[in-house]
Amino acid sequence: MSMYPVRDSGIKKKAQKGCISNGVYAVASSGGKDSTHALYQAQKRGLNVRWLLHLYNPDNSRIRFHGYRKEVIIRQAKTVGLEQLVMPARWDNYDEDFKRALKKLKQRGVEGLIFGEINPVRDSKDGEKVQKDGISNEVNLEDCRKYNERMVKQEGLKYYAPLWKIPPGAVLEKFIKQGFKAVVCSVWEKLLNKKYLGREINEEFLKDISKEKNVDVCGENGEYHSLVYDGPCFKEPLSYKIHGVHQEKENVFLDIR
Repeated sequence: MSMYPVRDSGIKKKAQKGCISNGVYAVASSGGKDSTHALYQAQKRGLNVRWLLHLYNPDNSRIRFHGYRKEVIIRQAKTVGLEQLVMPARWDNYDEDFKRALKKLKQRGVEGLIFGEINPVRDSKDGEKVQKDGISNEVNLEDCRKYNERMVKQEGLKYYAPLWKIPPGAVLEKFIKQGFKAVVCSVWEKLLNKKYLGREINEEFLKDISKEKNVDVCGENGEYHSLVYDGPCFKEPLSYKIHGVHQEKENVFLDIR
């Protein structure tokens, strides 16, 4: 029996008019704010989301860039109440590992894959391009999106990114106002001060990070990553503990278990 009360998320189950498909969908999930936000937006728009796809680094059994162990994200999927496919993916064999995961999803009846991709080309505050070291990330992130879309469609699946081209500031503000709770689990010190590590992502966080120069508020340049532990699509909060901090070069991580 759960230690938390099961809550009604209020998500509409019936497919809405204009919905891209009534088939079964999965979310490419890291457990962070963007993929979780995309999950909720897809559910609100009537998509039948039943699966979460988690790819982890087999060298350390952790979720890349986020730093927490795969067991954390497995528990998170249970709190959301969705089935999950958890598979290793090596950088030197990523294409093949990704294809293998897509094939397994398709075998399970999945017809489309949802991504939490955001394009930080324009800041919601001043409309200027977000840049790092004088180079805009517009092309890099568009290439990443195109890669995911190509890989998914090659396997006969649909691609859907509900947050794409929405200004990052608007995305994060909506995430907070909808009642999600998340913690910053990793920081890339090259781009963001590690004082943000462990901070709750709330209105105060949005206010502070919006003041940082050359920083995307959603962390789309890799400034930070997050773990979502509660929100409107959760049946119960995710219980976790922090066992210190560990660092890999310029990346600082919470050791979340």
